[in-house]
Order: sequence, then C-alpha cells, then structure tokens
Amino acid sequence: MKKALIIQNKFIGDVLASSLIAENLKQIFPDIRVDFFCYKPALSVLENNPFIDRIIDFNQKDLKKISVLNYYANMIREERYDIVIDPYAKLQSRFITLKSGASRRISYDKPFFKYIYTDRVEKEKFSTSRANCTAIDNRVSLVLPLNPKKMRLKLDMKIYLTDEEKAEGRKILEEGGLDFNRKTLMIGIMGSSEEKSWPIDYMSKLIAHIHKYYDFNILFNYTPDQKEVVDKIMAVQPSSEKIYTHIIGKSVREFLKILYHCDAFIGNEGGAVNMSKGFDLPTFSIYSPHKFPVDWGCYEDNFKHMSVHLQDLDKKLINTHTDKQLLRKTPKIYRKLNYDYVRSETDKFLQNNFGEVDLPENLIPELPKISALLITYNEERNIQKFLDEAWYADEIIIVDSESTDRTAEIAKKHPKVRFIVRKFDNFTDQKNFAIEQARNEWATFFDADERIPKALIYEMIDEVKKDEADAFFVYRRFYFMNKYIKHSGWQNDKVIRLFKKSKNRYGSGRLVHELIDSQGKTKFLRNKLDHYSYFSVEEYDRKLTQYSMLRAKELYIKKLKPNVFHFWIKPWYRFMHHYVLRLGILDGGEGYIISKLHAHSVFKRYLFLSKMWENEKENKKRKKK
Repeated sequence: MKKALIIQNKFIGDVLASSLIAENLKQIFPDIRVDFFCYKPALSVLENNPFIDRIIDFNQKDLKKISVLNYYANMIREERYDIVIDPYAKLQSRFITLKSGASRRISYDKPFFKYIYTDRVEKEKFSTSRANCTAIDNRVSLVLPLNPKKMRLKLDMKIYLTDEEKAEGRKILEEGGLDFNRKTLMIGIMGSSEEKSWPIDYMSKLIAHIHKYYDFNILFNYTPDQKEVVDKIMAVQPSSEKIYTHIIGKSVREFLKILYHCDAFIGNEGGAVNMSKGFDLPTFSIYSPHKFPVDWGCYEDNFKHMSVHLQDLDKKLINTHTDKQLLRKTPKIYRKLNYDYVRSETDKFLQNNFGEVDLPENLIPELPKISALLITYNEERNIQKFLDEAWYADEIIIVDSESTDRTAEIAKKHPKVRFIVRKFDNFTDQKNFAIEQARNEWATFFDADERIPKALIYEMIDEVKKDEADAFFVYRRFYFMNKYIKHSGWQNDKVIRLFKKSKNRYGSGRLVHELIDSQGKTKFLRNKLDHYSYFSVEEYDRKLTQYSMLRAKELYIKKLKPNVFHFWIKPWYRFMHHYVLRLGILDGGEGYIISKLHAHSVFKRYLFLSKMWENEKENKKRKKK
C-alpha cells in the first residue's frame, strides 16, 4: 500500500483547501493511505474526512523549536512515506520533506529550494477552473505529477459532520430559542483583529439594515474575547429581536455544528467564510485591502458567492501599493470601502439567494439603460463569466457564429439574453449586426475572454449618467498563458468598449482587428480591462491563423500581390518589432513566443494571399478552356 503525507502548517482556510489534495490522491490511488500534518487549531475542519486516514497535529509555537521540529521530522521519516506533498512550502515543511526520504516529494517551483523536491509545479497567479481561486487551483495542481490518466480533479471543499454532531448543533439552537420558521444568517463581525476588520460602525449599520428589511435569525461569529465589539454593535441596533448573540460555539467544532444549520454567511473574509463554503452555504465576503478574491474568492459567481473589495472602488490605490503596504495601511484605508457600496452589494446577494424584498426607493440603485453586446463562437469556457459580469445591463445581446459547444445552452439560461445565430462572414459585419439589434442608446461591446473589474463597471455607469461623451476608450492589460504581459507590443493597447449606438459603428475597411469609427466625442476611462487572451501556444496560433486568412482577404480585395519583401522582410520586421522595439524580451519566454507567432502569422498571411492569386489564375485558365 502506498503512503502519502500532506504538510499544511497554516490555518483553517489553507487546511480546508489542502484537504482537496487528499480527496484527489484517493481518486488516483484508491488504496493509498493519506496522512495530514497540520496545526491543532485547524484540526476541526479535517475531522471525519473520509479521504484522510490519520491527522498528525502540533502546536504552532512548539514547531518553531529546533528540537520539536527535528522530532516530527524523524517521526515522519520512520513512517517511510512514498509521497510527501508540501503546499505550505516554507522552511519548516521543507526540512521535514527533505528528511522524509520519500521517493516523490512535490511542491511549488521556487528558486533556491527546488532541488529539495522531485516534482515541482508552477504556481498560477490566476484561476482557470470553476473553483475561481488560486488557493484551490494551486493546491490541487500538486497532484498533477501523479495523474498520468488526466482524471478530472475534485475542487469542492467539504466539511464532514456526523449525524450526532448535526443533532447537537440543532439542540444548541433550540435551547438558544432560535425560531426555525425563519432562515438563519451567520454574520462574521470581525476579521483576525479589529484593525483588519471592516470598520465596526459600518458593520453595525449593515446589521441594522438587514435586521430592519429582512426576516432572518441573526447569529454572530465571534470569540469570547470579542464580546466588547458585540456590545458596541448591539448598542446601535433598534431592537435585539431576531439577534441571538448568546448562541456561540465554544470551539471550532461546535461552531461548525451551529453553522451547518445556517442558510448563509455574511462577513469579513477568513476561515469562517471557507467553512461556510465547506457546507455549500451562500457566502458574502468583505475583503481586507491586503487580501484578494483572485486568491481566496473560491466559487465566486456574483450570485451564490459574492464579495466586495476596495479595488472595486479604487483600483489605482490598490495597484500602487504592495501587499505589505496595504496591510500596514489597512486601518486607515479600509474606511474607503464605504457602507453604501457594501450595503447595496449585500442587498443584491440576499435577494439573489432568498428572493426580493421591498426596499425604500432611496436604497435601490438606479441603473441606466445599457445593452451588453457580444459575438461568440465556441465560448463555453468564458460565457458564464461574461454573463455574471454583465449585471449592469438591462439586455444582453449575443450574436453567435454557429457554435458547436455549450455556448448556446449556457447563454439561453440567462433571463436577459437575446441569443441570435448568424453565419460568420467577418468580425466587422458580425459586430455591426449586433449593434443594430440593441434597443438602448448606450451599449458595451466586450470580448468573451475579457474580464470586467467592478471598478470599471461602476465607472461606466457613472459616465453614462453624466452623458459627457459619445464613446469611451479602455486600456487593456493582457494575460498570455495566465502571465501578465507588460510589453511585447501590448503595453499601450486601447479599445472603445462603451459607446452610443447612434454615433458609433465598426469601420468597414477591416475584416479583422476591427475598430469602432466614432462620429462623436471620445474620452478615456481610468480603470483598465483584463484580457485573458490565450491559455496555450496552440490556441493563440490558431487565432492568429484565422486573422491571417481574413487579412489576406483584405489585401486580395486591394489587389496586392505578394513578393519576396512580403515573405521575408515583413515577418522578420514583425518579430523585431514585438521582441526588440516593443520590449518583448522583457516578458521572458512568453515574449519570445508571442513575437515568433506574430512573425509566423505575417508569413502565413502572404502565403494565403499567394494561394488566392494562384486560385484566380487557375480559374481563368479553366474558363479559357
């Protein structure tokens, strides 16, 4: 029997995410024994997990002692593990891994320490799975070297309670006087400290708002030493009815017994949010400025799982500070994540999951009429995210070029979508056709592989309300194979994405790389757009080949005949343009690949063009005969 050890010397969220490694190991090797090495405080989220055979727990402070660390390292060595997986990847776990003697030692590919491990996996900066967070994607990726059959990996965090524990949780709530005729909302009133928490006066107002307009039982997630904060919150509540501050878990496991019977979680991002996701509860997370949804926004879909972050309102502030600077400034800048914004997003979350309620008109944000336009062909990978981000639109028009995947199936489920199938001739005509279908004067036209930050959405809404221009340019940040490309000719890319229908159309002179020809006043938006262009070299090459064919058609219409200059000088110049003049060399291997593919696409353009002229020549010969 194979034996594996997972080392995760961190707290609840990290341990829960790493428990997926155990589940995937059992899927790959059904008879394997899986042990888990973790801090005592995180032990509770692993209890009864059917994929973990043994938990080795320890005290955090003790492991900092060399003698204790060496004791555990020797104990682990004696177990003779075949596989050691180290998602923690810090000095302590590296020492244990190195001393384990395991034949397969797996962790992330980091400088200086990579030779400790037999298998190294590149850490991704962005999620490419339905988990929608790197916290899960990166941990689960550690089993890839052991998965030659490419089995579909498990991504759903789970916490396991026994029937007895579930009954104990219900008994606690019954004895606390909870009304089981109402839905129950757990609110995480604090983060790990008051300084790292959304301001208490804001949280107090939010709880008062929920208490007034929604019919929930309200429980607080807090520790006994935070009772003073609870008293501050309750002091400003109009009534204590429906708020059960006396119901509190005396341990993490007891909290889980209570949480299991709740219907949703709202509060500061942290372990409690992840535990709620372990029970598949809807969650609304309020992020501290130094933590980010890209890392811990697991399963966020802007519906069942939502979040707010300061970057939604002030992306420039976030982008101009390091994580350490943000952490240091958190008490000061957290107030910029204002109450009105969080309250409106909370209302959206609660009404998504529990139905609409009657709110006063002054609390309902009035959105301008905007049509969200999109053209598609086999976009099942991107279409759902586009639909989630198009919440600002009162109609969504999708013009599809006869997709053969699940694009239509996914899109048609959305209540705002008008799905139109139209044979593709070229990008310009396809997009202008979509514009003609719009009912509203204002429209957006994003690509399916572009991600629209909330800050950009709110800026667009403000500009439409002000009505001071007819079209708006947006700068794009490009990601190639999940890496942010800062150069390679993409650094100054800008496109019109918000415009008035009456004064804007795509110019008829281009079949590819089409541009809007605006007949009105244009302005620039401050916030940038994220363009996740291609996830593999093959995918990008296919797209460039398609562009080459369309560009060749343009040149054929213009009667251009290719010569040696076009076949040799232009591809060479294109490579030098991207790699040297536009600093692709600074983007590393990805910059070289991008430059080479662009040069090759230029060569193919003239190859296609040459073939068109050959075909014309052959047709003329046949006609003469």
